[in-house]
Amino acid sequence: MPLLLAFVATSCTSDLYYAGSFLRKFEQGKSTATEKIYVHLPESMIHTNSSLNEVPGFMLMSEQEQDSVIASKTAIVDKIDDSIFLSQFNSAFLFTLSRTRIPIVLVGDASKMPKADDQHFTVDFVQMEAEEYMEPCTSSFKTRNGLNYRHDYDLRHFSLNVWMKLDARDSVGEVFFKNEEIGETFRGRVLSIEGGHASMQADYERIDVNDAYRVARRLGSLCATLYVEKILSEYVCRTKGTNQTYFIYDPWMNTIESLLPYSEGAKESFEKL
Repeated sequence: MPLLLAFVATSCTSDLYYAGSFLRKFEQGKSTATEKIYVHLPESMIHTNSSLNEVPGFMLMSEQEQDSVIASKTAIVDKIDDSIFLSQFNSAFLFTLSRTRIPIVLVGDASKMPKADDQHFTVDFVQMEAEEYMEPCTSSFKTRNGLNYRHDYDLRHFSLNVWMKLDARDSVGEVFFKNEEIGETFRGRVLSIEGGHASMQADYERIDVNDAYRVARRLGSLCATLYVEKILSEYVCRTKGTNQTYFIYDPWMNTIESLLPYSEGAKESFEKL
């Protein structure tokens, strides 16, 4: 057992050295820092209200009836300014990625992206979706007198979903998925029960379009951070011939924050489709 622990520790130390040297060569402007990241940013987005799928006979309604239903169930996706939303996501992604000091080349036409290899890392955002939906919820309890009390309510959710091609060493042409979701919360407090009826104080924490913009910034930064972690892990794999370590990257300090077994870290990053 001591020999095994020593091997694992030595392996992690070696992996950390190679990954750290990769970051430092860009920070120090060394002649060996020749890799570049080519990025095709999202240019448009899909607006989806999944709650409409649960409305009976929605497609058979008149246009006026449909508009009424949409208005009652939509509070975010129809108010998003796409140009602002995309700007929030793209700026956060590029700023976080730039912390590595690796040169970034913006590509306006995805068909002109270079082939990924040891010198070219590429990121192509193929689709972005802003999704809103309502979650039906119920709070219920039984009083000492056997009275069943039920309170029905809806909680709104917003999700930003992105599909991207993250071409590094082991993923050329593969599509990855990542999303970030926020939702409303409810807290109720029964004030009194009289005549078989309960009065409740209901407190909601609501979400709005400004929260959606914050999600765009957060997911943009997260995607960049995870992509750097992917680059580091694959760089070590190229150097040593095996992926044993996943690196948790801190973009604000441009350092490796901690280490994980590769399979564990990769599982928690992008979802491979």
